[in-house]
Amino acid sequence: MNWSNAIVLLTVVASQAAPLPPPFPRPGTTSLLDNAAVAVWNVSWLKQQYPLHHHRYDLIGISYMEGDRIITQGTAPGRLTRTRAWEFQTNRADVVHVEEGASDPPLRAVLIELKAAAPRPAGAEITDGLGQVIGPPAWQNNRAAGWLVAGGTSAPRHRHAGDAVELIFDGTTSPKVEFVPAGTVHAGPSPADSARAYIFEIK
Repeated sequence: MNWSNAIVLLTVVASQAAPLPPPFPRPGTTSLLDNAAVAVWNVSWLKQQYPLHHHRYDLIGISYMEGDRIITQGTAPGRLTRTRAWEFQTNRADVVHVEEGASDPPLRAVLIELKAAAPRPAGAEITDGLGQVIGPPAWQNNRAAGWLVAGGTSAPRHRHAGDAVELIFDGTTSPKVEFVPAGTVHAGPSPADSARAYIFEIK
């Protein structure tokens, strides 16, 4: 093997060993909040192919403008996926794939990366928690639960068993976000008549 071939081989091996980038930040995406518990992103899937990336964290969220994307994972052909507005979104840590926006206007969603590697230990049920005060969640998995607060209403006073993210969608492309630490007792959010809000409480 000559030196030029050896250098090419070393370059290929090094590129394969290099860590893949995270999904965010990327074009069309804005950071809304970042702390020790969560990273919250306002995501638009633009008509372009994004680099192969690695999801380091479990991810949850909600779409707020419908649209299409093409998702390619492994050697399987890319699949065209249509997502409606107000569909809950989820992804698992360690997923590796490529995404490409496929509609105009683009699909838009608020996505929340959960930085803890696993759910917190289960605790005793609290009598003024979201489930007891508001009722069953509109969506849940093993990492979080989500409640809808309709426009013109307000979530009654409640206690957060876990850290939470509150989102208010008012028809703009800049949803409002607030982080609520575990143990907080408060009322709200209170979206306007033409808006809606979601409370995501992390398990």
